[in-house]
Amino acid sequence: MITRRSWSVARQYVLPPAVLGATMVMLGMLTGRALPRRFALFSLLSAFLGLLFFRDPERPLDAEAGVAYAAADGLVTAVDVVDESWLPGGRAERVSVFLNLHNIHVNRSPFGGGIRKMEQSEGGYAPALFGGVEDNYSNRTLFDGESGAFVVVQRAGMIARRISPWVEEGQRVDVGDRIGLIHFGSRTDVLFPTNAVEFLVSPGDRVKAGITPIARYREPR
Repeated sequence: MITRRSWSVARQYVLPPAVLGATMVMLGMLTGRALPRRFALFSLLSAFLGLLFFRDPERPLDAEAGVAYAAADGLVTAVDVVDESWLPGGRAERVSVFLNLHNIHVNRSPFGGGIRKMEQSEGGYAPALFGGVEDNYSNRTLFDGESGAFVVVQRAGMIARRISPWVEEGQRVDVGDRIGLIHFGSRTDVLFPTNAVEFLVSPGDRVKAGITPIARYREPR
């Protein structure tokens, strides 16, 4: 399913090869040559695959209280502890999800809350599975969640190198709401204050945005 918002991003990748492919089809019909027809097939296939990358299905969620859900489709690559200046104490527990080319690239809010701060950071475009991705171009969002602050970091990959945020500072979102789209392969991190949650996933697990529970908030002491 392609929504109007995902199409506004996808068209820059879909329309050029689609128009070129249609032109090559016409040229092949007029000249009777095989080469334009082969080129047309390649171009039209590229347009179709580009369209698949930006699908944006509806995902109704009957959210469980106190549970955070995956922000992205993909493979859990790490559950670890890192520095995070936006969260209390300057440290955070993080779950990282790698989005492959075949995954849906729309990111969703893992928990409900208000958006306090957003920041885009310039950087490189290392492959999202490698360590250098920590320094990649990224979009960082701080949420005032219903059970405490949390951070979502969208990291660009080596192919399209772009992120389209769909929210802004001061906006309130519910759990599972769409918050943005990373173009093609990428990584999405969700960070919680240390000892705030019990993680429900481990490295190697596959998750779906707005569907898979990834953490449960601990009861306040």
